[in-house]
Amino acid sequence: MTELEQYKQEVRERLKKIFKASGKSSRAFSESIGLKPTSFHKVLTGPAGLTIPLANSIELKHGYRAEWILNGKGNMKVSKRSQLSPLEICFLDVSFSSSQKWSILELLIFEKLNKNIDDQYWKNLRERVDSKIADSKRSVSQLNLERISQVFRELREEEKTCIENHDTQGQNKYALLTQTLLLATYFADKWYGVKNECAEYQELQTEDNLSDFEKLHSYINSLKEEIRE
Repeated sequence: MTELEQYKQEVRERLKKIFKASGKSSRAFSESIGLKPTSFHKVLTGPAGLTIPLANSIELKHGYRAEWILNGKGNMKVSKRSQLSPLEICFLDVSFSSSQKWSILELLIFEKLNKNIDDQYWKNLRERVDSKIADSKRSVSQLNLERISQVFRELREEEKTCIENHDTQGQNKYALLTQTLLLATYFADKWYGVKNECAEYQELQTEDNLSDFEKLHSYINSLKEEIRE
């Protein structure tokens, strides 16, 4: 066994210890840290490694230090959760909810993009750009923002249609496309550095799905570029 294989095995053993101590089912535990049961199984059994963001999720949700999980160093547990305010605890629970986290992420993305539009508008006015030109630029940016929103609406509609038609494969495809695009849009320029650690991106699997993702991602990026101008 190589050193890398030994390291991965030790990490898996610590993860199994945490999972067992939680007393939760595989589904409940995986959803508590923001994973699908199938993705958690891959992490637990070896095909997928335990990433730093996932270790941080376990620390926040279950109180086991990410440093200990990944390297076996220092104290095993930390009581960070007890240091959070009631509002922070509430937000943490919602953010790890499989049914809510994607909606929250989408809200964060569009809140940030809207702020970019407003900031650019007021910057133009401060720089004494003609108000009509500034208004026109803001209108164009808002139109592009609506086009980005339309991409996600259409993906959700496709997913809904698949559900109605009992098309599990199609439903999974459009759900993954939506989730991966949300992550890529949120991380922006940092996406290419984190995408290989993204379980949703890895689960796209087929060339067709990846091709669809790249086309939509490129389209969204082109619209975002115009928003930043």
